[in-house]
Formats: sequence, C-alpha cells, structure tokens
Amino acid sequence: MRKSKNKSLAKAKADKYFSEYIRLRDADSNGIATCCTCGKRDHWKQMDAGHFITRDRLATRYHEQNCHAQCRLCNRFQGGHQYKHAKHVEEMYGRDVPQEILELSQQVTKYSQAEFELHAERYREAAADIRSCKGL
Repeated sequence: MRKSKNKSLAKAKADKYFSEYIRLRDADSNGIATCCTCGKRDHWKQMDAGHFITRDRLATRYHEQNCHAQCRLCNRFQGGHQYKHAKHVEEMYGRDVPQEILELSQQVTKYSQAEFELHAERYREAAADIRSCKGL
C-alpha cells in the first residue's frame, strides 16, 4: 500500500478500512448486516460502522469490540443510541466490557502517521480476507 501524503490522509485511510472491516465482519454470507441498535437489516455497504464510545477517543477508535454495524439512521441522525449500543456490547462480549471500553477511552492516545498507516494496512487485509471467505 502506498504511503499517505500526510497524517490526516493516513487517518482517513485507516478509518475507511476499519469501517469496511467492521461492516463486513458483521455481515452474513449474503452481505446483509443487522443494526446493533434497532435491528434493521441491510447490505453492508448501506450500513455504518457505529462506535459505542465516539471515535473522537483515539484509544478506542480502532477497538473492535467498540464498533459494530449500525444503520445510518441510528448512527448519523439519532446520536448512535449509546445506551442500546452498550447493551449490544454487553450481550456480545460480557457484562463488564462496556465499562472496560469506557475506561480505556479515557486514556490519552496519539498516533503517528506510520501508526495510522499500519492500522490501514491491517484492516485492508482483514477486510479482503473476509470478502474472500464470505464470497463478497
């Protein structure tokens, strides 16, 4: 993968591939994902990768248990339904996990351009693996 021209572009690339990975991870073999907060089902390309703790918190921005397929209405226009998302995280990973993610999100984290590029490459490859396995 080509290096980004600057840190902002590297961050955008990491976000793009992380989002793609999450939506593919949460999709079935037909490419249909279910919104973690309202249950709406749609093609993974029509869904968002919604964060339980906002992605403004770099410590949990690329935390896979913090992010799940979410319909655009819930994620973009209804504030992400954090409480419902927390319940989903609890059901998926265990009762203590939402609190653990919340505590982790409080850590001050800074990524270099190279670290963003590593995230981008990791999730680009992971998304490609899922596409291959699911035939998407």
